[in-house]
Amino acid sequence: MERKMMPIVDTYNCEEEYLYAKPYLFIKGYATAKNLVHTLKALPLARRVHNGQYRKGTVLVNGKECKLPYVLHCLKVASTLISLQLPLNDEDLDILLAAAIMHDVIEDGGDAMTKNGRELVIEYGFPDRVLGIIRLLSKYSGASRFELNVYFNAIKKDKLALLIKLADRSHNVEDLYNMKLEKIHEYVEETRAYIYPLCTYGKAHYPELSNGITILKSKIVSLTELTEALIEMYEKKEVTNNVKE
Repeated sequence: MERKMMPIVDTYNCEEEYLYAKPYLFIKGYATAKNLVHTLKALPLARRVHNGQYRKGTVLVNGKECKLPYVLHCLKVASTLISLQLPLNDEDLDILLAAAIMHDVIEDGGDAMTKNGRELVIEYGFPDRVLGIIRLLSKYSGASRFELNVYFNAIKKDKLALLIKLADRSHNVEDLYNMKLEKIHEYVEETRAYIYPLCTYGKAHYPELSNGITILKSKIVSLTELTEALIEMYEKKEVTNNVKE
């Protein structure tokens, strides 16, 4: 007997919709045209799960200071992957984009995901492969060096998880200025220690994805190095000011 799947009730703060409507509608239109059924289901589910969650810091929108809904990050990761025009068949593309949109639902899902994401399969009908990728990408703060090694070694063995992780990092490095100084140093160190080698591994083992990985790496490297340079200037200035005092 076929299991009846739960409908996805799309509940969210309508007043904030304008802050992410453009990438949401872009992905929805793209997925509709290509009949990417899992991607289309992932959009309202991610929006519901992340409703009430926000990115760090604020931005000015039409002269008004706003907190950005967290789902915008998930949409940016997916739209970045679409823009790369990756040489994937429609099945893999659907898995990739669905997992990208929902890549944080286990890590940040709270009460919405109490079964380690198993709800995605047994209640909403997503393939096990989508859940597997999301579990690979789920990481909690305070991970030890050993845990980070295990985490990134697992990701590199799945080409779709690898792509999502790089797209995720390419968007996160845009927001380094919202982090505390100590956190920026940790993030930059992690990027150099794990993300750069992940790019190298991906290009060597998934040559068909080399162009896309190169584009992602270029953005990650440039923004990371820019951040390092600015932080170095800031710290030197602080030292100079302290000496003068």
